[in-house]
Amino acid sequence: MKSVWLQENKWEDVERYLQKKKTIIVPVGSVEQHAKHLPLGTDSFVANKVAEDLGQQTDTLVAPPNWVGWAPHHMAFPGTITLRPETLISLMYDICKSLIYHGFEKIIIINGHREANLPPLKIAITKLRNETGAFLAIADPFYIAKKIGGEIKKSEPGGAGHADEMETSHMLHLMPELLEMDKAVRNIHLKHPFLQHDPFVEGDTIFVPSDVAGYREGSKNIGVVGDPTVSTAENGKTYHRELMKNLIEFVRYCEEEVEVTIRKREIPL
Repeated sequence: MKSVWLQENKWEDVERYLQKKKTIIVPVGSVEQHAKHLPLGTDSFVANKVAEDLGQQTDTLVAPPNWVGWAPHHMAFPGTITLRPETLISLMYDICKSLIYHGFEKIIIINGHREANLPPLKIAITKLRNETGAFLAIADPFYIAKKIGGEIKKSEPGGAGHADEMETSHMLHLMPELLEMDKAVRNIHLKHPFLQHDPFVEGDTIFVPSDVAGYREGSKNIGVVGDPTVSTAENGKTYHRELMKNLIEFVRYCEEEVEVTIRKREIPL
């Protein structure tokens, strides 16, 4: 292949690729506020870079980036763009169904938007799995590198959330030129234990959706939930290295261990 990016190749290149390999990576993120120190495109920058690195290290094609996700609560701040969840479901369904039609049988979605994108993405790939028999998986950088994230984090309980320590450290490693760390501020939530937003804090939780007004107030009109002030590029590098190690292992597992029987191929109409 001339490039890991699908859109930079010719259709004949893809035809030859499919004769040897049936796996493709699909990055999806979000364009939403990330406080005053991180760029709006943080989630997409991360998804795209992770997908590109993974494609290069495993000789796997990467589909065109999907920059916009489901981010209604972040509409509290200018610049955020959100899709309706139904739109994101349809978008990912059509993209993946097109790929399946051409012969891709194993699709790994790199989601840079953490939990917010997961419900629509799960619905889309579950429908496709049951309709076509293709193997589809969602790899979220936060969850697939959660172990190392917990080991290297410096912030106190409540320090993980949004525009937080780990997101900031990761971006300090990937794209430091886009950050303004002198604008990073700490915003630790003190909440009822069942409403704890920090996934590194053990305990039972109850889900309550965010809205625009509540998110603006809860983030102190800044957009931060957590503590990005303790972030370092070194921790971001460690985090990225472990993330890539896990993803490479998963790609190899998909290619060597996962057996697929495609039941249905059709053009999305």
